[in-house]
Amino acid sequence: MLKSIKLSFKDSLVYGLGNIAVKVIGFLLIPLYTDPKYFSVDDFGTIAVLDISGLILISLMASGLPQSMMRWYWDKDYAGNQKGIFFMSLSFQVLISILFCLFLLPLCNQLSTVIFSTIDWSKAIRLLIVASALQAINNLINTLMRVQSKSFLFSAANLAKLVIVLFLTIYFIVYRGMGVPGIYLAQVIGNLLFIIILSGYAIKNSTPFFSSQVFRSMSKYGYPLLLANFASAALTAIDRYSLNSMALLKAVAIYSMAFKISSVLKLVIVDSIKMALTPMILQKINSPDNKRFYAKSMLYTSFVLMLGIISVSLFSFEIIKVISKSTQFWSAFMVVPILALSVFFMNMRETTSYGLLINKKSRIIGMNVVIATVLNIVLNILLIPVWNIFGTAVATLVTQIVYWLLNYYFSQKEYFIPYEKRKILIMFLTGALLSFAGFFLNGMHIVPRLIIKTLCVVSFPFLLYLFNFYEQVELQAIKGFIVKWSDLRNLGKNLRSLKGIQGEI
Repeated sequence: MLKSIKLSFKDSLVYGLGNIAVKVIGFLLIPLYTDPKYFSVDDFGTIAVLDISGLILISLMASGLPQSMMRWYWDKDYAGNQKGIFFMSLSFQVLISILFCLFLLPLCNQLSTVIFSTIDWSKAIRLLIVASALQAINNLINTLMRVQSKSFLFSAANLAKLVIVLFLTIYFIVYRGMGVPGIYLAQVIGNLLFIIILSGYAIKNSTPFFSSQVFRSMSKYGYPLLLANFASAALTAIDRYSLNSMALLKAVAIYSMAFKISSVLKLVIVDSIKMALTPMILQKINSPDNKRFYAKSMLYTSFVLMLGIISVSLFSFEIIKVISKSTQFWSAFMVVPILALSVFFMNMRETTSYGLLINKKSRIIGMNVVIATVLNIVLNILLIPVWNIFGTAVATLVTQIVYWLLNYYFSQKEYFIPYEKRKILIMFLTGALLSFAGFFLNGMHIVPRLIIKTLCVVSFPFLLYLFNFYEQVELQAIKGFIVKWSDLRNLGKNLRSLKGIQGEI
């Protein structure tokens, strides 16, 4: 199991570095988006609504194909035809993207009226649809890189795309004065260049192939995931749609700022680990130590994530003041800890779904996310009129807890895994207390405030030690890790040791 953990650590590290770069680029744009010279607060809210609309479009266009391809790519019955599986998946993805564009592009005026009660945003919606169609194709190519553990290629290609999008966005907004449509024109160009650059890689891994039997099996597996992906994207979007319809765009803007801060955790930690672990989970289905590996995956990812949650929650006050150019966004820090803790249960839900993935119970995954989506809608309707953005944040947290419990219950019935629930509970309660400590510290002078916040973050692993959180073998491994990586003279050697782990498992 240690070799598998090393490989997952290596890939998670590479994906994480790539995702950190993604988030850095995103943060570089926040001062531009919050600058009154280019966008109003309402414009920032509009961008937030359009961004989540793009997530919903991509989830529909993807049609469960990335998950289906990943599951069949490692299926022992099709081990000799992996290129054919990818070719068939990619061909259908291109066809679906084209059909969606043909259907939606003529409806842009109507969509703008429904969402914003004006046709002023039709051009931006048109560009968003094309960018989403291209991104759906990109996602399938990204999935291929993930199943092949091409973490360096994945991160390099996506980073190059995002740098291009960054510079084009700045150019279109600052020098061309295009406003919101300029954001999505940059995304269209960036996604198109991504496909062109990786076309050789995609062709190299393709063999013309079609099997109606395989297609039916993949469709049967993927259809519930399509519903799940759509409901999951809707679940992410409901909060801002609800605020847009039940409050003001200013509330959407403030909440979106808090969401951007907390979403660092999902992108940099949860998504990075998921990218590395999911292919490995499927590869280890028949390994004798697989259940212990799955259980430890949940514990260790939760530990790393909680460190991030505490850090982001405590320092969100300072981060928002630095990156936003308008004081109207500063109050967003108050809901960051709630949203950050919801990411903890999001990660738990991902890691407790392994049994459903292994037994191909995608229907249950789809059912659970639909229930969670309906619950989130109800909670937003009930809580927004009372608590405004706090109501939306609480609705998100409660929904993610219920969503995780549903996945945990059904996954354990299908494929029992001995998760370490006591340790998870201790970790959550300790981390939650530290996360909300910032509310009592933000009135202090900046120097002692930063010192105390830093001590809160550093204290987390030691507080867990007081509750006998660590096994003896884990303490030895931590000690060995510190000894190995603290010697900077061997840094190059240690980094090279991460290579070649793939072949050891």
